[in-house]
Amino acid sequence: AGELMTARYAPLTCFICGWFNFIGNVTSDVTLSSGFATILNAAMIISGNSSLSTGVQTGISIAISFIWVTTNALRIDRQGWIHTLATVIQIGGVAIIVIVLFAMARQQATAEDVFTSTYNGTGFPFIYVCFIGVVPALFSFSGYDAGAHLAEETRDAGRATPKGIVGTCICSAVVGATYLLALLFSIPNVRSFVESNQHSGGELSLAIATYQLAVPSPGPLLLTILLLVNLYFAGMSSLTATSRISFAMARDGVLPFSAILRWIFQPTKTPIATLIFLFIFESSFLLLQLVAPTAFSAFLASSTLGLQISYGIPVLLRCTVARNCFGLGEFSLGRFGQPIAVISSAWLFLTSFIMFFPFQYPVTSENMNYAVVIIGGTLLVAAVYWIVSARHWFLGPKRTNIDSTPLLPVQDLNKESYQGLPSSDSVRP
Repeated sequence: AGELMTARYAPLTCFICGWFNFIGNVTSDVTLSSGFATILNAAMIISGNSSLSTGVQTGISIAISFIWVTTNALRIDRQGWIHTLATVIQIGGVAIIVIVLFAMARQQATAEDVFTSTYNGTGFPFIYVCFIGVVPALFSFSGYDAGAHLAEETRDAGRATPKGIVGTCICSAVVGATYLLALLFSIPNVRSFVESNQHSGGELSLAIATYQLAVPSPGPLLLTILLLVNLYFAGMSSLTATSRISFAMARDGVLPFSAILRWIFQPTKTPIATLIFLFIFESSFLLLQLVAPTAFSAFLASSTLGLQISYGIPVLLRCTVARNCFGLGEFSLGRFGQPIAVISSAWLFLTSFIMFFPFQYPVTSENMNYAVVIIGGTLLVAAVYWIVSARHWFLGPKRTNIDSTPLLPVQDLNKESYQGLPSSDSVRP
């Protein structure tokens, strides 16, 4: 974002974008660790055991976060093959679930039911439901930025990183849509299915309840375990991306105590201090569900929103401010880049706006969508930090291949642009 904005506003732009990306990645980690405990609880219920208490599930969430931190503290070369294995397992796991649901479902919905029938349990008008109906699918459309955060550790990053981002977009769309279709075709009557799950206490997520409806025993338990394995590797990969964006922000002095957080453990070449900070920070949010479950649910709901805003800012700048001066890299979308950027920015900001809407009527304190509070709080913290301190010293991302001089926007990369800028030694550590 800092390279796409004019020199005057580049520091503020990348400062805001970085904070949204940071909070989006942190909340994604918390969502995945909490989701791991929830799915494990579902596996316990399916196997005939009693439901785990909130306290036990919280402990499991924190424990799995610790395991992810430990894994991410390994040497970078070891992490490489682990993440490759994680990718294969996640795609393969979804493929197995989809095949089993299509092949073994007791009853299947017709194509007409899936694509033309509707179910409105919100209390809002139908047109409103059409808008908020896209929200559940947005979680699969996130994580594209992970390749950019890991670019410094990637061979041939100029080509491999953008290819990875494009590949992630395509893979997320195909895998996500296929999984959702498999679930929908496994539910002959959506209304009776939802009402039955609510009457039974709603302890199982709708996905796990779909497994129980569609597949004979012990199929639901096996599919749930497979989903649990997928969540484990997804959380591990998510924390890797979060640790890298956190380290980058600490390296640029954006986070408090940056001088400590940017420390690298040389034997493994990993940001150990950042990983410890993230474990403590995310664990504190996981403990929130013990005292304020509504606030915790609101926190989880804001994960995709924070990421979408951080994606939307540079994409919008690409097709507006930097439309005539954006320097293409070794791999690009060519002439399709500009129209795709226009469509993408419109999609990102429209769906981000929709994510502020409440999902049930009448709106109460229990079902209110508190995403606006989380995002507003993030903006408030970032704004106060900027006004009080950061605006006096933050000039944007620093170079890592030459020196620590802040990068300048593409349209201002000339000798005159460097006049009046402080040297790298005067940039706040």
